[in-house]
Amino acid sequence: MNLQTDDVINFSAICKQNNLQFPSERFSDLINYLNIQDLESVNDELQIMYHLLPSNKNEKDKLKDLISQYFGYVIKQERPEFIDLDEYKDKNYFDNFTDDVNTRFHNIPKDILNNFGEIDFSRPVSNMYWLNQIKKSQSYENEISFFNISFETELDQIVNSQNKENFTNNLDMKLLELIQEMRNQFKESYMPNELSQKENLEETDFLYTNNDERNKLLKETKTLGMMLANKFIKHSNSLSKGKLNLRKTIRKSLQNGGSLYRTVFKPRVKKKPRLILLCDISGSMALYSLFGLTLLFGIVQRFRSVKAFVFIDGLTEITKDLQKMKINNIKSILNNWNSFVKADGHSDYQRSFDELILNKKIVNSSTNSLLVIGDARNNYRSISEETISKLSKSFDNIYWMNPERKQYWNTGDSRFMDFQKVCESYSEVRNFNQLKNFIENINFKKVIK
Repeated sequence: MNLQTDDVINFSAICKQNNLQFPSERFSDLINYLNIQDLESVNDELQIMYHLLPSNKNEKDKLKDLISQYFGYVIKQERPEFIDLDEYKDKNYFDNFTDDVNTRFHNIPKDILNNFGEIDFSRPVSNMYWLNQIKKSQSYENEISFFNISFETELDQIVNSQNKENFTNNLDMKLLELIQEMRNQFKESYMPNELSQKENLEETDFLYTNNDERNKLLKETKTLGMMLANKFIKHSNSLSKGKLNLRKTIRKSLQNGGSLYRTVFKPRVKKKPRLILLCDISGSMALYSLFGLTLLFGIVQRFRSVKAFVFIDGLTEITKDLQKMKINNIKSILNNWNSFVKADGHSDYQRSFDELILNKKIVNSSTNSLLVIGDARNNYRSISEETISKLSKSFDNIYWMNPERKQYWNTGDSRFMDFQKVCESYSEVRNFNQLKNFIENINFKKVIK
């Protein structure tokens, strides 16, 4: 050890005097650790001290200042990639411990991917979605289990935890790189036929548009949203007249020789119907969420009797945000994805729709209509029949746009079959033509009660 033992002991007293108290055994463990590691310089040992002694940011900041004052060394923020421990020697996990991630990892990420099986890149899901699926695999768990070791000292346990975190982060990065390489190969393989860019931009899958094409389609999508809003305004106005008053209409007709020259309606309905909009922005929705939000933006800009929500594992209303927002800022919603996470960040349609149904300010009239944009992939969570039944009773009209290829509906963790039976209309919507046709074919029905 390059540091003197007395210096470390004296420094522990300095820390205590400055209200930075570490257990005495932590310092003794540190001294033993530095003796075993035999690092090249005092500065290297001070770096290790800085990264291993504190347990939170406040302690790190204090320790950094004290090391600078006492030892005259300014701590660098980066921490070692990997710190060797004696317990690792028997594992034969790495051939050597170097700073080169590629050397250390060898073929581990490739083996994990091979064991995971085929990845279907025609599904509208992001690379992060596939990474999260891979991290649930037994092969991935087996690699991480290397760090499930019992240690005699708390310091060694801290070192091991940091090693595991670094290893996992680097492994995830490498897996993402490989997934992207595979996705690129998939595009090259399939682009000439099914997934190729069409001569007509309106037939191009949203997922395969470039930035300029996307911006053009987003403007057209906003216009479609305004068109849908106009449809609902007409529907709303027709309902506001109330039901036909047959008795008074017949009585008035007698004045015109029995001709139904003038119809009479009962007093208008005080509560106008609302249009409720829901857009899934979970990882599996990939780029389609952006087009969904733009459609919502167009509707909200044209029609005020509307409520717009996004959901992942719970509802968040964004009506006022869309009303104040400019079209170029819609991406900010997706950029703040974490702020819409309510639980674990995985799709939960059950919870999201339960929150919708229970909110009386939203569902206050059965004459409301609901438009949903989502793939109905629920991370293998079930959807209760009670929720589906209440959803059906809460809305006269339910319309659903699913951006996933129809051939993948109701496979894996998809629960679309639960919602199809209560929808007035549903369709695959993954390009502008499909979106346009769906909007044009929506006909808000008037339910006589």
